[in-house]
Amino acid sequence: MPLFFSIITSFPTVIFTVLLSVAVIYWLISLSGMVDSDVPEGDLSGDGAMGVGGLLATLGLQGVPLPLVITLVALGGWLFSYFCELLVGTRLNPGLLLWLFHAVLLLVSFAVGIFVTSFVIRPLRPLFKPALHLPTEERLTGTLCTVRSGSVDRARGRADAYIEGDHLILQIRSDKPLVRGDRAILIHYLADEDAYWVMPENDFKTGLAD
Repeated sequence: MPLFFSIITSFPTVIFTVLLSVAVIYWLISLSGMVDSDVPEGDLSGDGAMGVGGLLATLGLQGVPLPLVITLVALGGWLFSYFCELLVGTRLNPGLLLWLFHAVLLLVSFAVGIFVTSFVIRPLRPLFKPALHLPTEERLTGTLCTVRSGSVDRARGRADAYIEGDHLILQIRSDKPLVRGDRAILIHYLADEDAYWVMPENDFKTGLAD
């Protein structure tokens, strides 16, 4: 047992130990209902999200929630790193050779974790497809936005909205005149205008209360 704790708290295995611990804590909190279940995948709008999505696709890790990918990569890397350290690292004397072994082991462990995860998630992708691959227009329905143009009417208007952390500037339309700074709810997408029909936030809340 002392050897086990020594390995999992030593470089490079400790990196995967920390990642795995954070992942376990996340899933425990998620099961308690304190974390939003709509966790992101890599395929999101915005330059940064597109970069993440492209990287995940290149590594074969797309199509499932990002926390699941991180958990599986951390688990695969942890197992590989632990057993390599147990079988080889404990037999090496402290020095340059051991340092090089640990550096290489860290890189290879990440590679093995990614490789294994890319295979494990293949049968899981269909389970997440309905939730994660909705068109952006549908995912935005019900989202709060803030008017950024001077005014909004049935013919023109713009607003700021956020989806999963990404900032979007949208064309909006409204029956009731709105001015800059007003808050509204996106009701549905107007495909012919590439715009969203909105309702003032107060009216929306009143409607729900009724």
